[in-house]
Amino acid sequence: MKLIVGHRNPDFDCFASCVAAQKLYPDHVVLMSGAPQQNLSQFLGIYEEKYNYITESDLTDENVESLIVVDTASSDRLGQKVQKIVEKAARIVIYDHHPEIKEQTIRGEKQIENIGATVTLLVEEIMKRNIEIDSIDATLFAIAIYEDTGSLLYTSTTLRDLEAVKFLLQKGANLAEVAEYIRYDLSFEQKQLLEQLLSNVETHQIDGLTVHVASAETEKFIGGLGVVVSKLWSLENVETLVCIVRTGKKSHVIMRTSSNEVDLGGVANELGGGGHRKAASFTVNESDISSIKKIVLETLKRYVNRGVLAKDIMSSPVRVVYSDMTIGEVNKIMERTGHNGLPVIEWNRLVGIVTKKAVDKAMNHGMQNHPVKAIMSSKLIVVDTNTPLSRVRQIMVENDIGRIPVLENGILVGIITRTDVMRSSFADAVKKAPRKAVFEEDQQQFVNVRDLLISRLPKKVSDLLRLLGRFGDELNLPVYIVGGFVRDLLMGNPNLDLDVVVERDGLSFAEHAAKRLEATLVKHEKFLTASLFLKDGTRIDVATARTEYYEAPTELPQVEVSTIKKDLYRRDFTINAMAIKLNQKDFGLLLDFFGAKKDLENKVVRCLHTLSFVEDPTRILRAVRFETRFSFRIEERTSQLMLEAVRQGYLEKVSGQRLRQEFEKILEEPKWLAALKRLSDFEVIKRMFPGVFYTVTMEQKLRSLADFLPWAEEFFGNVQRFYAVMFVFLEYHGDTAIEEIKARYGLSSKFVDELKLLKKMIVPLSKVISNKLNFSDIYKMTKGISPEGFCYIAAYLDPESQEYLKQFLTKLRETKLRYVDGRIIVQKFALKPSRLIGELLEEVYCAKLDGSIDDDQEMQFVEKKLKDLVSSKAPAQ
Repeated sequence: MKLIVGHRNPDFDCFASCVAAQKLYPDHVVLMSGAPQQNLSQFLGIYEEKYNYITESDLTDENVESLIVVDTASSDRLGQKVQKIVEKAARIVIYDHHPEIKEQTIRGEKQIENIGATVTLLVEEIMKRNIEIDSIDATLFAIAIYEDTGSLLYTSTTLRDLEAVKFLLQKGANLAEVAEYIRYDLSFEQKQLLEQLLSNVETHQIDGLTVHVASAETEKFIGGLGVVVSKLWSLENVETLVCIVRTGKKSHVIMRTSSNEVDLGGVANELGGGGHRKAASFTVNESDISSIKKIVLETLKRYVNRGVLAKDIMSSPVRVVYSDMTIGEVNKIMERTGHNGLPVIEWNRLVGIVTKKAVDKAMNHGMQNHPVKAIMSSKLIVVDTNTPLSRVRQIMVENDIGRIPVLENGILVGIITRTDVMRSSFADAVKKAPRKAVFEEDQQQFVNVRDLLISRLPKKVSDLLRLLGRFGDELNLPVYIVGGFVRDLLMGNPNLDLDVVVERDGLSFAEHAAKRLEATLVKHEKFLTASLFLKDGTRIDVATARTEYYEAPTELPQVEVSTIKKDLYRRDFTINAMAIKLNQKDFGLLLDFFGAKKDLENKVVRCLHTLSFVEDPTRILRAVRFETRFSFRIEERTSQLMLEAVRQGYLEKVSGQRLRQEFEKILEEPKWLAALKRLSDFEVIKRMFPGVFYTVTMEQKLRSLADFLPWAEEFFGNVQRFYAVMFVFLEYHGDTAIEEIKARYGLSSKFVDELKLLKKMIVPLSKVISNKLNFSDIYKMTKGISPEGFCYIAAYLDPESQEYLKQFLTKLRETKLRYVDGRIIVQKFALKPSRLIGELLEEVYCAKLDGSIDDDQEMQFVEKKLKDLVSSKAPAQ
């Protein structure tokens, strides 16, 4: 194996250097460690199929013949698996531009020079060897140089960097694309202005073009307005942006667009300014922002020209598969044609998209004979034939999808792939790209919720989160709060379960935080997790960002170190797959890759991918738990996947212990009765407990049980709801069936014995209580019954009879023998210890229970009983 690698979490210079190195070493494979920087990730959202690379999780062999390392000479900056490869590689060549860094710990042949960007070194070599590159390659390399040299303004920039840029421009580098992906750092005043602009963004429609208008006011002029606007444009991720900034009596208008259908230069020229089609500006002696806004929007109408449309670039006719085809058949089609995804048709109607990733996973799980509709994604993102190209590109990036069906009058007429989009911009560069799986239905959003952290949390908790972010900065580790905490924060529900995820090394972070907080640390190194216990009782669970893969359905997952995005993707539902960054610079930044915030707003429970319930069927129970807890609804496709997984027998493959744990969590919910009804809708009850059928009669018993349960829990202090429900579930089961369920779910022998007893007497006992017979009669029938057993009895009673049962239990607890016991009776009446003594005490207790005697009459009662006993045994006269 021959590899090209860069540092973890690559930026443009790192990745571009890998690509350039592959031009020089074409028999080497590019390996990417960690998650790419955000702007590189956005670039790959469009162009990733052009560039073939693998990740550390794809490595199966550490024996490497040749290793090319770019943009670093320090092994500490490499991925964990790559560090091991460095130790064994036969040959290593290093390209870097950081000669001042002393920690050059990687051995090998070094080409390290003091220039602005590493990729410049490799571009020079490409020029010397006269190696051909296309315009996308040139654009990628140019972005890397511009980013690492601050658009050629940093003092580290050299003439060699400029020569490299000149060469790349000659090769077709697209400066508009370069500008789109370059980052800028802002001054304090510029950041203040940016925040004001962010708070004042409006949306307008002009002939189908969406225009975002932002405004701000300041009494003094702030330099670099173009930089601020570019940053805002990047943050808002919008197509066309107009910013109006009033400074004193003047107002400055700066405009940016990624659309080919609008000419901003024409707008600016008409209004006294200048620029080109995609970036322009002008200044006016006017302080009324609303007037300026009106003028700009009116002028824009004359410079909107709908350009390339979806119908102009789509591929047609469309290769499709049918919903009743098997996964194996679809896999053969994909392998033969090289398609990464195919539309799914049912009755001439588009019903879904199936990706190669989903097919590969299903094949690994032995599902080749299942219909493809079982794994297709039915959440369709489509466009019509007149959708502008710029909007198509935006949809692809926002949703991280590689193909978009095109409809005309509701009929599938074409499909647009990344290749089609690339062809529209770089006709010379489109080649067949190797397949690379992507996340399905990925809807990336970044929103700052810092104010919610401050307003909705106790101060000590928000301060603690800031501290954790600071600890992450000290170790240069990204830190996030995740899961239910984030969900409930957005919903306004109290939840102080602190689950923290750290990219790269959660254990080191936990050790550092424990020292700084003087907390007790418990590590679980096998699972890359740890727990911190603070002196005030607060618990913080820390995990390394990880991904999971399932070697077989229903088995527990294998774990690998990964990124926050993949860590969230392994979770159960979108609403639980959000994170908030805690590092100081980005404190409060909400990461919502999968549309969770929208699902929260729409009150929807949605799984993250089509094999979710195959990989972990316990998620079926969790879906119902969240639905009933929050009064949400399970999304239609998720419901279908749940029911299919149940009917295909995946619940039966899960251990009884795991199922019982999830079932008990449902029973602890306030709306547990409604949750059981929903489980029955999904056929879960009869699958988990064979022979149990959720009938109207059973539902009535459970309703009566639910009515009695709150009182019982307060009265007894501890009632195991699981056993209380099991009494109702298993009351008609035979001994063999009970023993099977006992073995599967770990039921106690005591429970089974009590169930068998109560099954025989539940009907007559319920009649004794309903007829309000003496407490002593109930007492004699219920001696030794557990709190859960009494709850089962209550399931047979109407509200009035339940009240009588409560009176009995209260009287039972209050009734004590105060002046007699076995010892006193033996001594006072000169009796020998015998069963008679116990029978006497029982009769005294029953008399008190029924209210026939009080405390002072206990001894008299005994004396009378003994006299009656003696007289009954005396001979007749």
